[in-house]
Amino acid sequence: MSVAATLPAVRPLDATASRAAAQRQAQLLKPPGALGRLEELAVWMAGVTATPRPDPRARIVVAAADHGVTAQGVSAYPQALTAQMLAAFDAGHAAIAVLAGHSQAALVLVDAGVIDPPAVPAVPAGLPAPSADLSREPALTVEQLERALELGRSLAAQAADDGVHLLLGGEMGIGNTTPAACVAAALTGASPAAVAGRGTGLDDAGLERKQAVIARALAVHAGTLNDPLEVLRRLGGGELAVLCGLALGAGEHGLGYVCDGVIATAAVAVAVSLQPDLRPRLLAAHRSTEPAHGLMLEWLGLDPLLDLGLRLGEGTGAAAALLLVAAACRLHDGMATFAEAGVG
Repeated sequence: MSVAATLPAVRPLDATASRAAAQRQAQLLKPPGALGRLEELAVWMAGVTATPRPDPRARIVVAAADHGVTAQGVSAYPQALTAQMLAAFDAGHAAIAVLAGHSQAALVLVDAGVIDPPAVPAVPAGLPAPSADLSREPALTVEQLERALELGRSLAAQAADDGVHLLLGGEMGIGNTTPAACVAAALTGASPAAVAGRGTGLDDAGLERKQAVIARALAVHAGTLNDPLEVLRRLGGGELAVLCGLALGAGEHGLGYVCDGVIATAAVAVAVSLQPDLRPRLLAAHRSTEPAHGLMLEWLGLDPLLDLGLRLGEGTGAAAALLLVAAACRLHDGMATFAEAGVG
């Protein structure tokens, strides 16, 4: 695809700032390594921000979309819920809105193809609502995919211009664990049975139906899935494509990117397939209960911070991890060294 030739280079982490942060950690009033991954987070944020004592600003981008594949009975909830939840995000009623407020992170909503969208200030992606049924045909056209990727990259560019250091990608879309599972299977080679989870609460019959839909989708698009962009175009959807572009844009503009659950991580997996140098700028927030999520985290080589049994999506796992990032940076900056405290 033409977009592949224009993919941006990824800015490397700042090695000088990372070294300075690691040296400070070694001098703080504690045994070396006593704060575990909180120390690693502070050093990582130093590399992301190019600042030895970072004070990061974060932004949460939640992309919402509807999917044609829901006609195959792969979700326990009606498709109208996507638009209703988008309104709830804006009203501050949903989990991600509460967590965004608590962490003082700006929340940006994207309409990546929502049926009958509510009148809320969501960034329009100009994508079909719903996407095409991926079990029968490509979910998106080439032009639609390029538009979605470019929107994601532009949102990252705007965040960088606004002084943001960390992007968190969240999503909403009834039935979207099916495209995420399809993407996971295509990238990792796992079977439909290995990637299909119960999503929002499928019963045994629904799970079997979902596995069959995934298998059919992989068969329909067989022979084209050696290209990550074709995987995303054929087996993804609007919100996955926007979030893939957002992750690529984070690398382009030197931001850190916090991966959420199975859908958001599927988008990141495509981004890493396109730009392997993006990996150092990624932080895995948590491990969800969806089986495809663990498979993709292992495939990406990412160790999640949290394992709380979360399966809500929206970016909630990433927002919960953001609280730990803030704590790590506060400890890194606020603790005294042995010399400063006159200890030892």
